[in-house]
Amino acid sequence: MCLVCIAFASWVLKTANPQVGDMWKAVLLANLSALSAIRYLRKDVKVEVAAGQKKQHLTTLSGT
Repeated sequence: MCLVCIAFASWVLKTANPQVGDMWKAVLLANLSALSAIRYLRKDVKVEVAAGQKKQHLTTLSGT
């Protein structure tokens, strides 16, 4: 999903006409998409780390 946001923002920046004065909208969209992707990836990494720690903890408990 985050790749779609980044691709869409990239497309908007490429097709935006700087002469019109609406460039701020394209830049805002690109920044929001980038921030959304970063938040998503951070959350995904936290979930993976938590799952790995839980798995390691269960392995340690079953080994004793």
